[in-house]
Amino acid sequence: MPSPKTLIVVALIIGLIIGGIIGYGISSMLTTTVTTVPVTVKEYVIGMPADLTGEGADYGIEVRDAGLLTIDEINKFMSDNGIPVKFRLEIEDSKTTVEGAVAAVQSLGGKGIKVIVGHLWSGQLNGIKSYVDSHKIFTVSVSSTSPALSIPNDYIFRMQAPDSIQGKVLAHLIWESGYKKVAVIYRNDPYGSGVFEYFNGEFSKLGGTVKPLAYTPDQPDYSSEVLRLSTMVKELGADKETAVLIIAFNYEAIKMFGKARLDPTLSGIAWFSSESLKGPGILPPASPPEVAEFLVKVKLTGTYPASLTETALMKEFNMKFKNKYGREPKAYGAYTYDALWLVALSLALTNKYDGDSVRNMYMLLANRYVGATGPTTLDKSGDRALQDYQIWQVVKTDGGYDFKIIGGWDGTTNKLTIYG
Repeated sequence: MPSPKTLIVVALIIGLIIGGIIGYGISSMLTTTVTTVPVTVKEYVIGMPADLTGEGADYGIEVRDAGLLTIDEINKFMSDNGIPVKFRLEIEDSKTTVEGAVAAVQSLGGKGIKVIVGHLWSGQLNGIKSYVDSHKIFTVSVSSTSPALSIPNDYIFRMQAPDSIQGKVLAHLIWESGYKKVAVIYRNDPYGSGVFEYFNGEFSKLGGTVKPLAYTPDQPDYSSEVLRLSTMVKELGADKETAVLIIAFNYEAIKMFGKARLDPTLSGIAWFSSESLKGPGILPPASPPEVAEFLVKVKLTGTYPASLTETALMKEFNMKFKNKYGREPKAYGAYTYDALWLVALSLALTNKYDGDSVRNMYMLLANRYVGATGPTTLDKSGDRALQDYQIWQVVKTDGGYDFKIIGGWDGTTNKLTIYG
């Protein structure tokens, strides 16, 4: 019996053929597959920059692993259905730096690669933008969300919605949780500034008070920033209506939490976070147990872009990932899965290896596709247009610590629900 993925893709191709929008490439390819003449299998190479080293490697390794799993699945599907194409990942370490991402993408471009799917956070994506645009390299990021990169008619597409949405969700989450005053510490980069800008606007509109603290990323120590944050909380009142919002990467946040847990003011109020802290690097064994205890104490609660209804494909992906790697995917694995399927289908349907052809087909498919992460409908900038958010909280379990889903934001109705 065909798998759910096979049925979905076959139905998609039939729907496209009926719609009259398949060009000569896929028509000739499908014709070839039903003949008895042996055909040469055409290989397409997809570039993948990912942070395999450096302090953000836990994110990049998950993207790489999800990518390898997905390419194996795609190649099996193509082979089983007699479609004479296959795919290969060319992986480059982006080293958790902007410079590393630029070097990785330039290396891929130098090899003639015209299609990239990568773990590229917003600072890295901003760093490579001029190169991929000028070389017409179709690029899909599975992790960037900065509103500053929502630019129409370029070669950058993003699997996640921009933080103009997440900032709004965070504002409503904190406000509806009973907090009217917030001290915000955030990365002074396109990602952190973007989330803060939209959070600040929405929270202020609701009637709240915000005190901001922008910090320089990738510092060895954040003692002075934590001290300033504590002072800001005291200035706000440090009462039951005051909370902290942190917009950081996990390796920076661990340093801050290590200091904050020793501060009576900061350890006595609630903390909230954006999606960047929902990942394996924030909990033991990657972080010290005392940090995890602090997160439980302050009830660290955050947002994460994910469908509120777990799709059959999401269940299938999670199962395959756990079976293959012995761990649950935590961050960007499912986004990588959907991005690679869309890119592979775009390449197979166009039968051309150039950025413009793939971009045009990708836009068409994404607006009809429902993947592991839900509908992938795009806005005019090539970013996800509709996005649900899960609401998570760090909790202690029998086996250690984990992220518990406690609610959600419906992107269609713009309504927040906290489960009983």
